[in-house]
Amino acid sequence: MNRTLSIAMLVPGVCWSISSMAAGFIEDSKASLEARNFYYNGDFRDGVGASKREEWAQGFLLNYESGFTQGSVGFGMNALGFAGYQLDSSPDRTGSGLLPRRASGEAADEYSKGGLAAKARFSKTTLNYGIALPKVPVLQFNGSRLFPQTFQGTQVSSGEIEHLTVNFAQFDKTVTPDSTDKRDIGIAAKDGRYRATGVGDHFRYGGGSYQLAPTLTGSYYFGALDDVYRQQFFGLIHTTRVGNGTMTTDVRAFSSRDIGAAKAGKVDNRAYSAAVGYNLDSGHSVLATYQVMKGATGFPYINNPYLPNYVQYHDFGSAGERSWQLRYGYNFAPMGIPGLTFFTAYIRGTGLDKPGAEKEWERDIDVTYAFQDVLKGFSVRWRNATYRSDDGRDIDENRLIASYSFSLF
Repeated sequence: MNRTLSIAMLVPGVCWSISSMAAGFIEDSKASLEARNFYYNGDFRDGVGASKREEWAQGFLLNYESGFTQGSVGFGMNALGFAGYQLDSSPDRTGSGLLPRRASGEAADEYSKGGLAAKARFSKTTLNYGIALPKVPVLQFNGSRLFPQTFQGTQVSSGEIEHLTVNFAQFDKTVTPDSTDKRDIGIAAKDGRYRATGVGDHFRYGGGSYQLAPTLTGSYYFGALDDVYRQQFFGLIHTTRVGNGTMTTDVRAFSSRDIGAAKAGKVDNRAYSAAVGYNLDSGHSVLATYQVMKGATGFPYINNPYLPNYVQYHDFGSAGERSWQLRYGYNFAPMGIPGLTFFTAYIRGTGLDKPGAEKEWERDIDVTYAFQDVLKGFSVRWRNATYRSDDGRDIDENRLIASYSFSLF
């Protein structure tokens, strides 16, 4: 009888303890849903192969992030879910990156994918295991299509030391934007720069950023795709007020070599770049960049290179290439049209280390309008690119994106 009473007396305390621990998990949770309508048109002007890539799709992107349970070590969970639907496609126009392709060559009518990530937090250090969207200089997810590219693995992020943020990760699998299957991580084979057989068992990275001064941040990262290549990154970003605006200077340097079995072949690249941007309080902005490739091969990366001259269509990262960019933008808020932004850029590359490839250039136009007040959360965007090259196929590209995002809780 006394034992029963003791248990009964303990149960309320146990329930209160569980509720207290879960409070942060539930109360700090947040979820959002985005409905994204994406039309892609890529019109090739010459060369062998399909003359056009043209598809239209509707997607829904769900993002859930829990808080952490209370206690010295907190636990939580994240989730990403994607559902896509074909609105228009045909076998002779697939390959836009919006929709998966069946063995028959036709695009899927609908598809879905997603994943979970468990997380734990101790002090100012967080551990994540599961689905991820990495964004560091040596590995950046691709978010330029209907759905982002996701990775599967382990990440650790720490801010225990003041002004220093440190990140480490190992990813074993990836899911590309137009696929639902987890696959091994491979090097990008853009323009035949590297062999498509450059697939590794895992990709590892580590490094961090340190605030050297209130206006100056330095970064170092290393990354390695097992048996394919390793890469080191050094960067400095300086931001300061100049007159009626803010000036930003961004200096980057990469060094890349093949490792192990060198499954993609020889990798020998050093990439250097500098960018200077000036944003005026009146809404105007200008940017100038210069990018140089050294070594016997072009710039190696997984899918989304951290190069300032990687723009809408091209990366200007071929062996021996020197490229520059001029960009102008305007935010129409000072004119009384908040939410409307525009920019145009011109990029030109020369000195490609390929016979007959003297030069290439790209011109981009980007217009976005984010609705205010009643339609807040709804935006429309037009992205236009014209690319001409002695090395690859010429293309005129248009992307029309309508998006509505809102918070579920």
